[in-house]
Amino acid sequence: MTARRCAVLFGVCLAAMAVFLGAGCEQDTGVQVGAAEKQSQPDDQLWAQKRPPIPDLPIPVGFKLNEGQSRSFAAAGARYVDHVYKGKDDKFAVARFYKAQMPRSRWVLVTDMFIQGEVVLDFEKETERCRVVLSGGGLLKGVRLHIVLWTSGRIPTPPGAKKKK
Repeated sequence: MTARRCAVLFGVCLAAMAVFLGAGCEQDTGVQVGAAEKQSQPDDQLWAQKRPPIPDLPIPVGFKLNEGQSRSFAAAGARYVDHVYKGKDDKFAVARFYKAQMPRSRWVLVTDMFIQGEVVLDFEKETERCRVVLSGGGLLKGVRLHIVLWTSGRIPTPPGAKKKK
């Protein structure tokens, strides 16, 4: 009788673990979800900070600016940004975040690369270029987010200014 009780208790524990770990059976409702619908709502969707340091450069929630390695300035219609952030999200999820969020600030993706463990995304907007580099990651190591923005073309003359001849 004791062996029988142990076997029943063991079976109950296994069933409870299966339910707890999500290994339970899924019920087929007959409704199929297309692959496009599954991709439109990823489980690892990131959200943008409400007030990022640079208004038209979105930063995922949870990423912190490393002030000791960052700098930015603006002068005469040109700007330069060189910011480093640290976060714990997957670098590929962060790359998807930038591909979705940058167009909301009128940035256009022009290059998407994966080179020796780094994700490199280049964006353009008017006379500016922005490079987003994602490196690191893994279980114990956070993701390093490096954003560099610079004026790439001729700086337009401000309205009302006299043009040189």
